[in-house]
Formats: sequence, C-alpha cells, structure tokens
Amino acid sequence: MTVLTDVPLRSRSSASSVEKSQQQQEQQQQQQQQQQQHQQQQQQPRHSEEPATKRKGWPWQLKLWKSRLPVVVVPVLASLRSLSDPAKITGVGESELLVSATGTLLGLSRPVSMSLEFGILMGLAATTGYFQMPFSVTWWLILMAACALEADMLIGVATLLSLTVLLGWYGIRLRYPHAVMALWGGARRSQAAPQDRFSEICWQVWDVVVHLMPGLLMVRWYMPSLTSGVGSGVGFWSALAALPLNLIWLWFFGLSKQPDSDTSKPWLVRRHIWPMGLELKETNAAYNVEPALPSVALEWAFGSHLFVCASIAAWLGLPTDVAIAYGVFAVHGLLWQPFTTAWWIVWLISLFSPHVGPLYRGIVACCGATVAIGWYGTQFLVPSALECLVGVWLFDPVDRLAPTWVASRMALFRKSRWSMIFATMGDMGMHFFPTLAAVILYRHEVTTGAALIAMPSNFLYLICSRTITLSDTNRIYGVKPQPPNYVWTYIYGSHVVTCAVVALLCFLSDCSTSGSAEVGVAMATTSAWQPWEQQQQQQQQQQQTDRKHH
Repeated sequence: MTVLTDVPLRSRSSASSVEKSQQQQEQQQQQQQQQQQHQQQQQQPRHSEEPATKRKGWPWQLKLWKSRLPVVVVPVLASLRSLSDPAKITGVGESELLVSATGTLLGLSRPVSMSLEFGILMGLAATTGYFQMPFSVTWWLILMAACALEADMLIGVATLLSLTVLLGWYGIRLRYPHAVMALWGGARRSQAAPQDRFSEICWQVWDVVVHLMPGLLMVRWYMPSLTSGVGSGVGFWSALAALPLNLIWLWFFGLSKQPDSDTSKPWLVRRHIWPMGLELKETNAAYNVEPALPSVALEWAFGSHLFVCASIAAWLGLPTDVAIAYGVFAVHGLLWQPFTTAWWIVWLISLFSPHVGPLYRGIVACCGATVAIGWYGTQFLVPSALECLVGVWLFDPVDRLAPTWVASRMALFRKSRWSMIFATMGDMGMHFFPTLAAVILYRHEVTTGAALIAMPSNFLYLICSRTITLSDTNRIYGVKPQPPNYVWTYIYGSHVVTCAVVALLCFLSDCSTSGSAEVGVAMATTSAWQPWEQQQQQQQQQQQTDRKHH
C-alpha cells in the first residue's frame, strides 16, 4: 500500500514543480516583454522627438544672430550716441524729410520720408513675426535701421521699444524667473541649455550686453526730449508708429501657422489671427519656455507696450488738460477702480491744481453730470444697487478685516434701518452734491469741445479695464445678483447721449451768439458810416454853392 501510494504522490509533486517552473518561465517572459515594451515606449518618443527637435531647433539665421549680435552692439550704440547731440541734428523734425549719407550709398536719390520709415517698421515687424522670431529681434533690427538711415522717427520708435522691452522682459523675469531659458532657446533643444553654472553666467552677461545696456542707454539719451523738446527723440508720430508694432508681429505670427481646414469657421479663426483665432500663450513657440508662461505674463508684455506708446502719444498729441483727464480714467480702468473714483480724482485736480485750464474744468463738469445721471438712473432700474454696493465696499471688508467686536457690532448695525439712512446720506455726499457743485461751478467752462472730449472717457475706462462686454464691468463693482444687460447699456449709453446733447446745445448757443454778434457788428458799422456819408453830402453841397457864387 505504501509503495502504491508513493508513486502518485511523487508524480503529483513532479507535475506541480513542472507547472511552477512553467509559470515562472511565463512570468519571466511577461516581465521581459513588459520591459521591452517599456524600453520601446521610452525610445519611441526620443526617436519621434529627434526630428521634431531638429525642426524646432534654431535656424541658422537665429544662430548667426545670437552669436554675432554682441559684436554689433558697441558700433550701433556709438553711432546712435552721436545722433543724440542736438547740435548734430538741427532743424530736423519728424514732419520733415531726413537726408542720410547711408541713403545715398544705398542708391536713394531723395531723402528718407516718413512713409518709407513707417513701411520699414511694418515690414520688420511682419517679417520677424512670420518667421516666429522673438520680438527683441524686431527691436534690434529697428535700432540698426535707425543707425543706418539716421531717421528721426526710427530713432524715436527704437527708444520707445527700448523702454517697452525692458518693462516686458524684466517684468516677466521678476515674476517668473524660469523665463530666463528663453535666452538659450528654452526647451527648443536640450543641447542648447547650459550644462554648468559658467554657461548660465555667460548667458546672463549676454542678456545684459544685448538687452539691458542698450535699452537703458537709449532711454537715457532720447527720452529727455519728451519734456525738453530739444534734439531728436520720441515724438508724437514715432509714438503712433510704435503703437501697433507688437500687434503686427502677433498677427503675422498667426499667419505663419498652418491654416485650419474647417471652412465653416470665420477667416480670422482659420488663419489664427489674434484675438479670435490665436491665444497669447501660443507665442511661446518663439521662446520655448517650459513650463509655459501664463496668459497674465504675456498680457503684461503686450499690454505694457500698448499702454506706454498710447500714453506718450496722448501726452504729446493732446492738450495737457485732455491728457491729464484721459490719463486718470485710463489708470483707474487698469487698476479696476470704479469710474466714480476716477471722476473724484479729476474733480480734486481741478480744485487744487493750477496747471489745468478751462477745457479741463469743462470735462469735469460734463463727466460729473453723466456720473449723477448714470448712478441715479441705475438706482431707479435696480433699487437694491445702493444696498448691495454698501455691503460689498463697506460691511464685507469690515467683517473680514476688522476685530471681532467691531465686526459683530457692524453686523448688527447692518440689519437696522439706520444703516440705509446713513448709506443714503453718504451716497448724497459721494455722488449728488459733488457732481452738482462741479456743474454749477464750471457751467461757464462747458463748451462743445469739452463735451466731445468727455464723450469717449467711459469707453477709454472700459478698454483699459480689459473687459470684453459692458456687463463684465460688474466684476469691479460686485453687484449681486448680476444686473440685466440693459442696465449697463443705460450706464454707458447715458454718458454718450448726455455729452452729445451738451455738445449740440453748446454749438447752437455759439451759433446764435455769433449771429447776434455779426448783427451787432453790422449795425455798428452802419452807424459809423452814417456820419461819414453826411460829411460827404455836406462837402458836396458846399462845393456846389461855391461854384454858384463863383
């Protein structure tokens, strides 16, 4: 029995050992297969990325540019420094034709005109954008063109771009330090990245030589002409010409991308034209910063350029009164502060500043009238607007920031009927009495020009606040629930209609006054001619009597 039973046990044990060995072999094979698959997966991206890396690598033009640019810096800056001397450029302005020896060498038989300068600027911005080169390349090409042609408008544009490049580039680096990798191509190619601390220091020195030093020197040499008016430098036309350059670069950057095949989409979307078909973060293809910069950083880079150029153009091209008023409204829009606060600043400047004139006070009166009309019309359309604003701007901050014993007492006061009584009194002191005083004090300063200039002030505020629709302005005020769209249409529309009506009334009044003045002048002229005619008649009669006697 024992012998018979041992045989099956041995056979079972041998079978189980065989099965275990087979399972182990299968597991080993599976592990080997998994390892091979894992290795293939790791190798596939490398193989697929190698061509992409080569495609995304620097073109030979950009390699040549980055390697040769530090050599060109000193000669270009030395030439531009010599042009900053007012004694060397006398009697030459942006509205005049500029003669250049370089232009003669290039075969230009006539001076470089403003239209040619503007074409050069647009062409350089479009070319660098289409080839997806950094915007700093555009800036340096304009510097070289200004050095070669010695054109006043090109020098002014190069100076403005120096300022905006410094603000945009170093502002981004201050907030996002990893953006420095754009100097060596970012994630464009791994072999372009510095392998040690010494290489990174070399790139930092390259940045100082190519970006920081030229930008600061150009601002130091040519920006003082803004206030002194001496020598060449930044002028009104150069500020206007510099304003759309980054937009031109951005539009042609989108045109360089492959068009979308979906014909149902609008043309701007299919051709990747900003803002409909292109997002600012897509411009990272020119810099290859990883992780990619957020949209806020790119908005700062593009927005600071537009704001600086528009502000300088307004300062140089507009009267001082208009520039100050528009500047206050624009800054409050950028800071997301209420329009009423902007009007209060404008009103206080008119009271205490001796540098503003009648035009400025007329703008204050017109905007004060529209503030009152818009606000109290809104209270009629949305009766809870005052209570909501008092809660958002007073009670909620006290509840969050004040000590507990103060917050608890303010919460009890908020529920009492006295809160709305005091809120109404504060509203009258904030909106009604100041605006009424401005209208009464400055009623004689209101003219057709003041009303027309005050008309676009709320839309300037809207544009600077970076809101897309009128109702988006509620993000500044915080009215809950969201008022209907017609309320915001009334707020902005009442401002325009009021200013238009005031301008029309002033125009009709001026016409009637000038008509009556002309009638008075004619009557005075007629009365002045009457004695002379009488004298002539008397002389003729005297001559006739003398002839008869003779």
